[in-house]
Amino acid sequence: MSQQQQATPTASAARTGARGIRVLVRTLRVVRNVLAALGVFFAYLLYTGWQQYQDRVDAGDTSCTLTRCL
Repeated sequence: MSQQQQATPTASAARTGARGIRVLVRTLRVVRNVLAALGVFFAYLLYTGWQQYQDRVDAGDTSCTLTRCL
């Protein structure tokens, strides 16, 4: 019984590093999903603005400045 092996302390250090990696991966996934949602919202706003522009052109309002159409 005098030849029992001692536990190495490196196991807990490796586990802590793996936890950090998991947290990082999860954070990056959340950021990716938020950016994807913002991209969809931007595409919606772009489409809505284009439709408003087309409505103005069809109505004959072609005198547009940088900020708004008159």
